[in-house]
Amino acid sequence: MLRGYLNVDVPTPRCFLASERPDLLERYVTDEGQYYRRHEEYAKLDAFRQGPNQDLYCCDAFGRWDCIPCRDGEAEELLSRQSFEHLGLSDAHRALEETRRVLQSGGMLRLSVPDHESTMRNFIETREVLLIRHMLGPRNSPYGFHQMSYTEDSLNKLVCEHGFVPVGQDTNPHIYPSISLKWRRS
Repeated sequence: MLRGYLNVDVPTPRCFLASERPDLLERYVTDEGQYYRRHEEYAKLDAFRQGPNQDLYCCDAFGRWDCIPCRDGEAEELLSRQSFEHLGLSDAHRALEETRRVLQSGGMLRLSVPDHESTMRNFIETREVLLIRHMLGPRNSPYGFHQMSYTEDSLNKLVCEHGFVPVGQDTNPHIYPSISLKWRRS
């Protein structure tokens, strides 16, 4: 749960609304500067080696990429970390149209997706098995599979096709290779 944002997730048996489970909100609430603060144990390589996190978690609202729970032009910023790659290409196009709908003019879109090129290079060098999970997704729910792989150029091209203007690199809070970019809604 990131302070200052409406945290949205798909409904799953392990995901609860923060209003229903304030204990989970208290456990996981954090901010940009300490993204993994409340679950730092999961941000270490040894924890990743043990497999996907099976904890309970919470969000402010349920939604999906094709149905973001915001009014037209209501959002100043949309931040997505490690979820956009779970969409197939046609769903990614729909998601970007939905993102455009909810962002105000000049609003910021921030996406972070796995950097599969760097991940594959690292795997070839190290044979670290957890890098395969990073390539394919955690496979811990019906949504836990990566449907797309992006390079910085291919992600930028896709997003710009929907009327966004590149701003540049964004902070990568993850310990694994990721592409983190920013755009403004034109």
